[in-house]
Amino acid sequence: MAETNEVLTVAELRRRRRALEAVDGRVKDSLDVLLVNTRKAVTDAAKALTDAETAADEVLALAAKVHGSPRTTAELTGVPLAEVERAVKVVPAKRVKAVQDGLQAKVTTKASRRSGSTPADGASSAAAGEDTGEGDSGAGGTVVPGQVSTGPVAAADPSAASVS
Repeated sequence: MAETNEVLTVAELRRRRRALEAVDGRVKDSLDVLLVNTRKAVTDAAKALTDAETAADEVLALAAKVHGSPRTTAELTGVPLAEVERAVKVVPAKRVKAVQDGLQAKVTTKASRRSGSTPADGASSAAAGEDTGEGDSGAGGTVVPGQVSTGPVAAADPSAASVS
């Protein structure tokens, strides 16, 4: 601080002290908020870690069940045998079955999405004017001027796809 030779009045000293106390109060409040938020973050992280460890144990136990032995699972996954055996002991058979059923349900749902439309769905999409990939795809259809064709006509005649 630069030294000044000014004389401060008692009122000015009190004002400055009150200003410093106000700043100290705000700093303390900020620290309290930071402490609460940090504790909450630590608690959330600990819960997430516990959940992840539980999920890993469940998957290891399921893998040991599917592969028939913890040793095979350890060899295939690269997880130490002791950890696989611990997971098998910790996770109840009911929970392993529930995890297995959940995975089968996910696989079934994804497979049904990928398999495409059923004949009833195909008929309704054809009625709606959608291309189902079956039947007449418009290969011999009429090209409307000003409309870009992406079908076989465009491949056969590049001038038909040009737009001015």
